[in-house]
Amino acid sequence: PAPPLPQLHLSEEIANEVTAFIRTRVNDLLSVSQDIALGKDSKLFLKVAAYLWLISIIGGFTDFLTLAYTSLFIVLTVPAIYERYEEYIDMYILKGYRKLCFLHVKMNEKYVRRVHNWILEKKKLS
Repeated sequence: PAPPLPQLHLSEEIANEVTAFIRTRVNDLLSVSQDIALGKDSKLFLKVAAYLWLISIIGGFTDFLTLAYTSLFIVLTVPAIYERYEEYIDMYILKGYRKLCFLHVKMNEKYVRRVHNWILEKKKLS
């Protein structure tokens, strides 16, 4: 004989908690969307626009199904790989960060400071 299955049911209390949680999240999302649409948070608007533009560019290279499969593959494998090789990945990221900081200082000394000094000289002459 088949094993007995427990009776599956949702209580009124659990259903009310879930709907209240979903309602608050949707209201928060709508509030943020309204702020973006009205121009109250321009920084967030620019972020959303940049992400949508990036998705548009990536979507232009491929169709939706391939993009969905690739995204799913990345979402499922990258955390596992990072968990396995965390020390090595952190070490290489730190090395890259240090090189970028060094490059930033070098570019700042070489070019940005020259332009900044040139602008200050122009203002003094004016």
